[in-house]
Amino acid sequence: MKKSILFLLALIMVISAETQPKPKFLWLDASANFGRLGTDAAVVQYMAKIAETGFTGVVVDLKPITGEVLYPSQIAPQIFEWKGKTREKDFDFAAVAVREAKKNKLAVYASMNVFSEGWKDFKRGVVYQSHPEWQTVHYSSNGLVKTTDYNFGFAVFVNPALAEVQEYEIRIMEEMLTKYDFDGIVLDRCRYDNLRSDFSDYSRQEFEKFIGKKVKDWPEDIFTWKKNNKGEWTTKPGKLYKEWLFWRATVIHDFFEKARNRVKATGKQFATYTGAWYSTYSELGVNWASSTYDPSEKYSWALPDYHKTGYAELLDFLFSGCYFYPVSVADLEKEKSNQKASNEEAIGPALIPEYTVEGSAKLAMRVTKGVTPLYGSLYVQQYKDKNNPEQFVRAIQMCLKETNGVMIFDLVHIDDFGWWDYVHKALQN
Repeated sequence: MKKSILFLLALIMVISAETQPKPKFLWLDASANFGRLGTDAAVVQYMAKIAETGFTGVVVDLKPITGEVLYPSQIAPQIFEWKGKTREKDFDFAAVAVREAKKNKLAVYASMNVFSEGWKDFKRGVVYQSHPEWQTVHYSSNGLVKTTDYNFGFAVFVNPALAEVQEYEIRIMEEMLTKYDFDGIVLDRCRYDNLRSDFSDYSRQEFEKFIGKKVKDWPEDIFTWKKNNKGEWTTKPGKLYKEWLFWRATVIHDFFEKARNRVKATGKQFATYTGAWYSTYSELGVNWASSTYDPSEKYSWALPDYHKTGYAELLDFLFSGCYFYPVSVADLEKEKSNQKASNEEAIGPALIPEYTVEGSAKLAMRVTKGVTPLYGSLYVQQYKDKNNPEQFVRAIQMCLKETNGVMIFDLVHIDDFGWWDYVHKALQN
């Protein structure tokens, strides 16, 4: 009799878990929504709208690319004006956002652009104002150059390997989570800028310690720049290329471990966002897979020990980008058939299953191995570019089908495009 009761209880728990609604998050970008969410009344209005639409949680960006923050901080400079829009100095956006999210029964997480401390287009931010020594050094086709002098990209990244930088960013996390009643924090841009950074003297010294020898030809032993047959600059891996990728991923993994311990000490959750492209994300110094997933079995850039840099086990959940217009693998096969029928050349890597919402979601679930909840994430602009809100609806539903939930980026797009009803339709179905 007792065994039967225990079996029934276990069965009920399994069924209950399977029927729990999946989390549905909306991201609120700090810069894009600076004017939109600039008053108490506006936050009240939008939080109610977000809940009515069917979202169960919000991610509130409090530290945009400039490194300035949207709340009164003892650590980082506060931003009061952006692109002509201003906020009153006594308006505590973070406090109001938490209050209204909880009033509408929404989970509420803070977010921050971790290793971005400036915006090149505006020459604005922490690197410009107070810490130029933190910025990364890029290895361009013209040689080594400071990121503020490098006309590529818009974010001014700081060096993730610097102990001073790491401590600064973690202190901001702790401040956000102890000052306000957020459920946790989601890290964004917690990575290197790209493959070309960081090539500072400090990073060279740390890399040499890691591999236990001097780099004879720097930076050519990492990679060299070559022109292809179209006259375009491309990179060719050097003899220490794989070791370099491994070291950078180790830097990020170890930072995640340190940050997680400090965040968990506040009693809050620890999560992150990553882009869609696992096969190339090593270029950003990130391995968001489970540490038990071995990428060296599939990818030539990975050393046998690269799996040790996987940080999925450190997370309470992960937002993984599914940033592709084709929704299903079947859509892709149809496109291939259309190209073949019209004798058009295939567009290379864009026509592989991984480059669909379905394919990228399945890949993310596979490499994380179920060690943490994974929520497929979508970029609304991709569907607006082709004026296809119904495709967006399908994409949302695909994320909910293939992953543990969904995150949509961003409020600004849904509101500007007037797509609230489409989102409501997708989330309700």
